Amino acid sequence: MGFYVDKHPPCKTPATVHRVAIHNRVIGTIVTSCPTLAASWIKSHLQASRHHQKVVGLDIEWRPSFTRGVQNPVATIQLCIKHCCLIFQLYRAPCIPKALYKALYNPNITYTGVKIRGDAKKLLEDYGLLIANFADIGHMAAEEFDEKGFKRAGLKTLVKNLIGEEMDKPKHVALSNWEAKELTCVQAHYACADAYYSYKLGKGLVFGKLSS
Repeated sequence: MGFYVDKHPPCKTPATVHRVAIHNRVIGTIVTSCPTLAASWIKSHLQASRHHQKVVGLDIEWRPSFTRGVQNPVATIQLCIKHCCLIFQLYRAPCIPKALYKALYNPNITYTGVKIRGDAKKLLEDYGLLIANFADIGHMAAEEFDEKGFKRAGLKTLVKNLIGEEMDKPKHVALSNWEAKELTCVQAHYACADAYYSYKLGKGLVFGKLSS
């Protein structure tokens, strides 16, 4: 179980910055296990007042287990809003910043993703992170377009059907070691793309307009 503190220990490996290109868009992406830098990003991008609703794409990754009945804890949480993404290495972090707990529990932020209920459950079980308000992209799309199959569809299928873009999701990356001290550029791109499209589709469905 994780824990939060108001003051964070010094960061030995602060962050890696990537410029992830996704269909002619550049997503500024920070990969870090540093609670201070994660808190700074969250405070800069996820402040939401009572009168202003925000949508944030959310996804998680964990190291695969090939033992029946054994599941490793969440290794990373990805948050994306507009063209900015944070990949916070929960597994490697010395502590969890209070800012993350507060942001996830903020009822004025809607977190969107595919099968996000399962992600929310795993974050709560592994780290005590509670998401107050979340919406499943597949369920929203099924209702919006009267297509029951969307409820079971993965992100790649939803991206193709809803906005006509191809999404590359290599299996070897999905099954890679997400607990590594330093994520590869390929891992960062994969994690960012999941969070970005979770944001893009989520925002379009929440506000009734899918756009670039």
